[in-house]
Amino acid sequence: MIIAKLSQLQRFSFFLAALGATIWLGGFIVRAVIGFDLFIPGTLTFKSDMPSYAQAQTLRLFAQSGLYTIAGYGLFIIAGGYLWFSYRHMWRTRGGLFMGGALFALYIPIELWQIYFDIQLIQLIQYSSYGNFPLDAAKKVFLQRLTVLGGAGASLSTLGYISAIFFLTTQTMYRDASQ
Repeated sequence: MIIAKLSQLQRFSFFLAALGATIWLGGFIVRAVIGFDLFIPGTLTFKSDMPSYAQAQTLRLFAQSGLYTIAGYGLFIIAGGYLWFSYRHMWRTRGGLFMGGALFALYIPIELWQIYFDIQLIQLIQYSSYGNFPLDAAKKVFLQRLTVLGGAGASLSTLGYISAIFFLTTQTMYRDASQ
């Protein structure tokens, strides 16, 4: 219904936002699987029986996949933000549109803080080989990333993103403009 009223620029922005969101959310899931393989299940204690070269490779994969996730998030925020503001005249009649965008905007600082640690991890391991891999420093940065806001940052932002997607897809809080 709304798609038919989009201009060419808005359609292209919608495509870029969908592409960015797909890359970002897919990368989020892949990185969670990769990253939490380092820990004893249910804890943030590193596995003692995992060899150091395997830990180094896992941290390297986590950091390298971060480049794609950061790019996808940036693409989603820029294109989605443009679309959200271009439809600000509909915020009164379609409250779900406003709520979804506001929830995404609310968690940008948490995501930027995690991106900061991702960039630190990428820079730390970018030019290292297996012989000189800074394993202890990489583990420290990785743990700092996971414990943003005392560990609640990632889980709160995930719940917020799920709520935002719910508001955007179900079109809740719709009010007919003719009333």
